[in-house]
Amino acid sequence: MPAAQKSRAGLGDTLRHFSTPKTVRKTAFIPAKVEDNSPTPERMAKGDYEWQGKKRIKLNTVNALHMAGDINGDAVTAAKWWICDYVFANHGYLDILSEVLPSDYVKGDVHTFAISRGNAAERIGMIRDRLGFCAHLRLEMMLARELSFSAMAEALMAGKPRDGRKIISGQCAFILEQLSGAYAGVRKEIRDRIERNKALVLGASA
Repeated sequence: MPAAQKSRAGLGDTLRHFSTPKTVRKTAFIPAKVEDNSPTPERMAKGDYEWQGKKRIKLNTVNALHMAGDINGDAVTAAKWWICDYVFANHGYLDILSEVLPSDYVKGDVHTFAISRGNAAERIGMIRDRLGFCAHLRLEMMLARELSFSAMAEALMAGKPRDGRKIISGQCAFILEQLSGAYAGVRKEIRDRIERNKALVLGASA
């Protein structure tokens, strides 16, 4: 083969080892739009928000009382028990931490679920009987409806006195301190009744 042809033959092999450079497309970086998840003015106007200084914020009334030293840890736990019982009895669901569940909240079938829900409703009724309807109403407003003390004062106190928030705050602290003892009494009453019923059943079967 002539030298010129050999040269052209090798040229093809050499060209196969090189690739044509690709055009790199540059994309401009556009930062993502930050979504505003803050509450709307309409939401902040509702009764579970309250003015604190120049800001209107959502307050956890139980936590506010606890941080201020107006109630102790037992009262905070009793408030959790009450709202668990109230929501379970009225709405049939439970979305709380397991460590605050009373011993009769057990997993089971539709029958044990109904029994547990009935037990919760019974405890709410017994607490209402022990503390009175006025205390029950304040527990509903504070824990179930999550109203601020100012909103509670506006709803409960005629004439909207200047110190209405302070008065309602003191009432709620007193009720929550009583709630802990009321739950202890209710549970003892239920245990005693169960023991009496067991004794009657065992006596009848003997």
